[in-house]
Amino acid sequence: MAATAPDAPAAALAQRAAEEGADRVVAIGGDGTIAEVAQGLLDGDRVVPLAIVPQGTANVLALNLGVPRALSKAVDTAAAGIPTPIDVGQTGGRTFLISVGTGLHAEMVARAGRELKRRWGVAAYGMAGWGAQRAGRPVRYHIVCDGENETLEATMIQVMNCGSIFRRKWELGPGISPVDGVLDILAYRAATLPQYAAAAAHVVRGAPTGTNLVAHRRGRRVRIESDPPVRVQLDGEPAGTTPVEIEILPRALPVVMPAGGPWTREAEERQAP
Repeated sequence: MAATAPDAPAAALAQRAAEEGADRVVAIGGDGTIAEVAQGLLDGDRVVPLAIVPQGTANVLALNLGVPRALSKAVDTAAAGIPTPIDVGQTGGRTFLISVGTGLHAEMVARAGRELKRRWGVAAYGMAGWGAQRAGRPVRYHIVCDGENETLEATMIQVMNCGSIFRRKWELGPGISPVDGVLDILAYRAATLPQYAAAAAHVVRGAPTGTNLVAHRRGRRVRIESDPPVRVQLDGEPAGTTPVEIEILPRALPVVMPAGGPWTREAEERQAP
């Protein structure tokens, strides 16, 4: 076992473990740490399965992949689960497994600093979101998705590899899958509390894009520009400002999941002749 430190980042530790012959690398931490470990594995000469023991604030990736939150069950899954290749997103040389977000969501991430999350846990995002919403205004976005151009106004855009938040059935878009080889691009036009509430209600009801407050596109490559530039987040970590270019690497990283989970079955079906 190795702990991260300023001179021993998670990416370097993961890469070293794989190159020294590890059968799988176990990441113990939150979504940001897991993304760093994935980066290290993909940058190395030997890609081995990544196992997850979620110990962060939100643990969104574990939620989406069906990895148990309880420590003992997560450890059992890490040891005995099924390595399943999932898609990996990349932007500016950085890896993400969940999403890249711009605008309001990225502003919320920036406001929910480590100290706030340490003190309040997942409630820190709600506190940060309140402040971000009050300051948020729609901006003009220009999006190029697989060569198709579109201009629209939105308060935030999410480019997603995984779609669930808070609960497994609360999905931001229909059919978002980490094993289908495409990205889901969601543009949110909500700008007031009633509009945010309406958009959230559609998520809870299972019809997240059943409102004109959300536009949904799919593609393998996307470029996002905005006027004015806005913040960008990557798997819950600040990642600069727009413009941003994003692409998907289909089934590039094996991740350990519980046997019989939804993505293990879908991956098997997609690989079948």
